Amino acid sequence: METFRQIVNDCIRTGLQNNVSSMKQLSKLIYKDTAKYNIVNYYRLCAISKAAGILANRKKSMQRGHNTRTPYMKKPLLLSCYGFKIIDGVLKVPLGNKQYFDIQLNNHTKQIIDDPAIKVRSFLLTPNSVSICYSKKVEEYIPKSAIGIDRNLANITVGNSRSLTQYNLAKAVDIAENNRSVMRAFRRCDSRIAKRLWQKHGQRRRNRVNQLLHKISKIIVQQAKQQKAAIVFEDIRHIRGLYLRGNFQGRDRRFKMNSWPYYELKRQIEYKAAWEGIPVIQLTKCETRGTSKLCPRCGKTTQVADRIDVQHRRQLWCEKCKRWMDRDVVAAMNIAYRGWSFLAKSKNEFIHPKGLAGEAMVQESGSEEPVILKVDASKLT
Repeated sequence: METFRQIVNDCIRTGLQNNVSSMKQLSKLIYKDTAKYNIVNYYRLCAISKAAGILANRKKSMQRGHNTRTPYMKKPLLLSCYGFKIIDGVLKVPLGNKQYFDIQLNNHTKQIIDDPAIKVRSFLLTPNSVSICYSKKVEEYIPKSAIGIDRNLANITVGNSRSLTQYNLAKAVDIAENNRSVMRAFRRCDSRIAKRLWQKHGQRRRNRVNQLLHKISKIIVQQAKQQKAAIVFEDIRHIRGLYLRGNFQGRDRRFKMNSWPYYELKRQIEYKAAWEGIPVIQLTKCETRGTSKLCPRCGKTTQVADRIDVQHRRQLWCEKCKRWMDRDVVAAMNIAYRGWSFLAKSKNEFIHPKGLAGEAMVQESGSEEPVILKVDASKLT
């Protein structure tokens, strides 16, 4: 691992001196010089590939105007996609002269790689861990419907005009608030200790919140796979600009909204959906406009309930349909309809008509089945 690190650093220095970032040009410059290291030949190729990736990322950062430091690999590691074997749950890392270093894999890893559809690509070995990269051939199916995802601070509403499910995320908000209260109790005027504490508690908060999001995203992807539906996301990337300093909002409100992990949920659902072959549709900012205001039945603009009216908090009133509707349910149905319209137009297929959902339900993040009936969308009068 130490030899591999030295080769990568030599390649980085050569690439910086010659202003080279591609693997082909870097190999021509330094491959012969790496013969002085006592290491298997294909490890030299992998080290050059690793250095080329580092240099390419540095070049992209410089093109975007970011200040970059001189890259340098500090930690020893070993990366390879050649020569290794996995026999009876044992990873055999080649050392040369037909000798191998054996690493016993755990039961979870063996259960995954034993799948005939899984193909192991490479491994990454560090002093404390082993990472195995594997792939699977996935074919995307033709979706029969679409489910919209409306992301909010305290809940996530998923579904379409047939059925909806609402997942409670109040615990994620409480985790962020507790983390902030812990850091507020810190009184020592030492910026170095404060920085370490912020990193420690911040990582702990992210781990706890990500665990909740992983459970929810897994259930959403399974639901889409069972229904053979496409997953539709709205574009809310501009939401951060509404909670900047100077927008006449309190510090507590800005902290709560800026700690909202809406992108992390989208990231988890996207890679899990890609693994299962589920199509994902991303609406544009123009297509997202009005999803939480328009009636999903008649298409008219609804009226927002007064904030003082506790009975109809976060609800909409449609004058034409004469009914109250939950704004999160309305948003999820409109997102699903617009995503399905986009998909149907691209494939010249039949577009399902608008309508109200069968029911919306609230589900805790740790449970597998909906537990509390929240809204019956067909009986919203």
